Amino acid sequence: MTNRELEEYNKNRKIWQVCAITSDLERTMQQWVDKLKIGPWKVRSFNNENMDWMYVGGQKVEEPWEMRIAITTVGDFEFEIIQPVKGPTIYQDWLDRHGEGLHHFKEKIEDEQRLREVMEEWEANGVPVLQTGKFFSDIHAYMGAEPYVGFIYELGNCPFIEVPEGMTRIFPYED
Repeated sequence: MTNRELEEYNKNRKIWQVCAITSDLERTMQQWVDKLKIGPWKVRSFNNENMDWMYVGGQKVEEPWEMRIAITTVGDFEFEIIQPVKGPTIYQDWLDRHGEGLHHFKEKIEDEQRLREVMEEWEANGVPVLQTGKFFSDIHAYMGAEPYVGFIYELGNCPFIEVPEGMTRIFPYED
């Protein structure tokens, strides 16, 4: 692509989120609150009972799995911290290979058809889908950009989701 084509292609893209991986969610959230004044955090557990389409390396995950996720917003930008708990995920793999820290950036592509087209374009260009999932109407795919840019790149539709009562706790915990 020419520089002009790249500018045109990128001018309406939206980087929605950056994510870090941790082995201790509470410790990490507390550091973000204490050191960076970032929070409060919405904390949820995602697992094989409340999420669909969990595929890792193209294979459906059949065994029980779980991850704890914390999300907060600063301005119009979202920060996420993920702690893998059990089962095969790209999060545990990353933690084992790299330790804690930056894991992925997430691009918001609201149109589901366009999201699938981008995934196919990237796969054809050597950036495979590593893991997928669906949480209510939130569809996301982690793309294997690490060999090229040093981190994973997530694509997702990023809808607003009303989650059931009791599924979210707010950190710092005040109860």
